[in-house]
Amino acid sequence: MTGPIQVLHVDDDPAFADLAAEFLEREGDRLNVRTETSPENALEPVREDDVDCVVSDHDMPEMDGIELLEAVRDERSEIPFVLFTGKGSEEIASEAVSAGVTDYLQKEGGTDQYTLLANRIENAVERYRSQRAVERGKRRFEAIFDNTYQFTGLLDPDGTILEANEAALSFADTERDAVVGDPLWEGPWFESSPDARESAREGVEAARNGDLYREEIAIHGVDGEAIVDFSVRPVTNEEGEVILLIPEGRDITELKDRKAALRRKERRFEAIFDDPNLLVGLLEPDGTIVDVNDTALGYVDVDREDLVGRPFSEAPWWTDEYREAVEGWIDRAADGEYVEYDAVHPTDDGGSVTVEGTFRPVTDADGSATRIVVSAKDVSERERRTRQLERRTRELKRRNERFDEFASFVSHDLQGPVSTVRGRLDLALDTGEMEHVEHARRAMERVDHLRRDLVDTLRTGEVVSTVESADLDALFETVWTAIDPPESASYTVDDASVEADVDALRRLLENVVRNSIEHGNDDVEVRFGAFDRGIFYEDDGPGIAPEHRDHVFTPGFSTKSGEEGIGMGMASVRQIVLAHGWEIEIDEAAELAGVRFEIVTE
Repeated sequence: MTGPIQVLHVDDDPAFADLAAEFLEREGDRLNVRTETSPENALEPVREDDVDCVVSDHDMPEMDGIELLEAVRDERSEIPFVLFTGKGSEEIASEAVSAGVTDYLQKEGGTDQYTLLANRIENAVERYRSQRAVERGKRRFEAIFDNTYQFTGLLDPDGTILEANEAALSFADTERDAVVGDPLWEGPWFESSPDARESAREGVEAARNGDLYREEIAIHGVDGEAIVDFSVRPVTNEEGEVILLIPEGRDITELKDRKAALRRKERRFEAIFDDPNLLVGLLEPDGTIVDVNDTALGYVDVDREDLVGRPFSEAPWWTDEYREAVEGWIDRAADGEYVEYDAVHPTDDGGSVTVEGTFRPVTDADGSATRIVVSAKDVSERERRTRQLERRTRELKRRNERFDEFASFVSHDLQGPVSTVRGRLDLALDTGEMEHVEHARRAMERVDHLRRDLVDTLRTGEVVSTVESADLDALFETVWTAIDPPESASYTVDDASVEADVDALRRLLENVVRNSIEHGNDDVEVRFGAFDRGIFYEDDGPGIAPEHRDHVFTPGFSTKSGEEGIGMGMASVRQIVLAHGWEIEIDEAAELAGVRFEIVTE
């Protein structure tokens, strides 16, 4: 080893001490000599570890060289100590050796003695330093070997166990003496697993040939199985020969479990991230975009590379009215809050979609948010169905209200004919005149007409289904027969046709014909035909006053009073017209003297 050597020369003769120091430094360029005439004072630099070697005379007044040696050994037991005395004897030499002197040299005349002394000092210090280096290395090795959680050992090149550290021994619940001398693969760590034993053999073989061997294996210990990062590496000498093998094992069971758990989380996240039904984004806690999925990109005309690194609130999914709210949602999620939101996103085709979503923090072991996952579901179709359902509900409500209104009208209008039936039958019983029975029969016919009108009106929205070409003449003939008008009544029909639901159109005509007969004379005349915008019907009855025309189709409305006015037929007419998508207008008859209904079918 190189480096300066600090020498302390103790001699009660200051002149000799200085002379010796000068010669020593001249002989050894590495030597730095400090002189001291008092043995007591010489102990201070020794205590402070400022010297590498002590050279001392023997005969000194305060204490002799042997006593100084013993005092030095009490302070530093291994420091080189050379007894350099002019009065040597076998007795003194023996005492010096017993006290642990490093070297013994007798003073002589001439300068050659200083050359010898310098050489003895350098050799002693080199040995001392080498021993200290070895000791330090040994302590470091022991500290590493026995104070690590890794399983570590030493092997002969043939695989025989020379040492095993405490971690390895404790894992297998065994003692050093029980394993030293055995082949590695026969050690208790590998005995329950043929695969592990084979790995141990392969590791020794590879390392013996100068190669590092490394493999993950399962070994068994007192507490069960462990997954170990197992390796065997060679130790070579200066000639490159393998002289030792070092097997090591690091228990990675917990690491493997954490990795497996992390992978499960990653797979769950990937499943969410790649869900084609979700818009998903990954953000930094400050809202910077880390990644977005393909589904989210499908709603905007921008590449992923153009989005990563931008603030999420400035991304094209958000209009200006949402940006401030988005920043607030990010802040809340960064503070650990699970944030739910709903919004409207613009799309690249100029439209928009309604979404419902969340800002979910991803936290570390301390509960601090490390990422924010934003996910949203397009609920536009659900919203559309909801609105459709609401419209249907409102329509049903309005329809039920109309049904309630119809029921009220029918209840009211039935009172007249029912009262007539009762009155006429009472008169017939009292007088025996059959004329009253006839009147009662007609009243019952009105009741039946009302029932049919009610059924037709309630069914209007559903009965118009099959539309086909209807011949007006043939259709009207069946209506006329069904009504059974007075013999003096007459009709005229154009030779024409119309696209309609035949059954529904028949009920419409029955109502207007019945209305003409009820409001006209027995010799009523009616016309039915086509005009440039649809079909028409007119009669020669009293007509409908202009002030009543806006109310004719209202359920319960009638232009007649008393027992004949039941007011439901025209409401049924209007329902059938609307069900076809037609329009109906009321005017003066064009050729006859009564009312004209024009039904616009175009």
